[in-house]
Amino acid sequence: MEPEITVIIIDDDLGSIQKLQNDLLAFSEVRILDTATTAELGKRHILKYQPDLVFLDVELPDMFGFDLLDDIRDDILPNLRVVFYTVYDKYILDALRASAFDYLLKPYLIDELAALIERFHTTEPADVACMERSLRKILNRDSRFAIQTVSGLLLVRCEEIFLFQFLGDQRCWQIVLTSRTTHKLKMSTTAKDLLSINNTFVQISQDCIVNLTYLMFIENKTLRCEFYPPFQEEERIASHRYFKQLRERLDII
Repeated sequence: MEPEITVIIIDDDLGSIQKLQNDLLAFSEVRILDTATTAELGKRHILKYQPDLVFLDVELPDMFGFDLLDDIRDDILPNLRVVFYTVYDKYILDALRASAFDYLLKPYLIDELAALIERFHTTEPADVACMERSLRKILNRDSRFAIQTVSGLLLVRCEEIFLFQFLGDQRCWQIVLTSRTTHKLKMSTTAKDLLSINNTFVQISQDCIVNLTYLMFIENKTLRCEFYPPFQEEERIASHRYFKQLRERLDII
């Protein structure tokens, strides 16, 4: 007999909650402790029950599921597994970065749910191999990722980003796309967050992160940066502090 799995479901759609509850009845080891339709109620349930497994919708009315997880990360047991599930596959990469145990795309097949429960029994929390398999699945599907702007979610590929610029007067980062369009990011977004997206992004100064794909030349004396067309008219000055880090990243002949 398999060990018991305690579960909490957090989804703003009651129909989705009911379906998942009914489908989980097929697994005798699963015990549903509670459900929630908002992030705030979901947080209270998780902290109260400390379940083994949480099914967490990505888009909740009061908060994104990723943000909910970040809010309680320091107050939950290390063996908690989280399954992000939603109708939008664009969130897969964010789910992986948040160290989710798995990802379930609506509408799911019962076989997919069964495979997920089986993986719960056969993998350890933060299992590296499990994360690697998830990453391979992501890379085979779509190289886009979602980034939160002040007005909504922006779906982009790394090659579509020219640079990130910090706006000192507004105290926020701005993304500059290769199309020359710009989007302001949430004030909570940090340089560390942006650099973690992909190793093609490097910080050249306190207020500028560039895409190495477009960086062509750095002048020794002035640290003036030049870029490949169509950005040959753009110039940025690297700081000595960040230039040292940049040199360590590059293969210099």
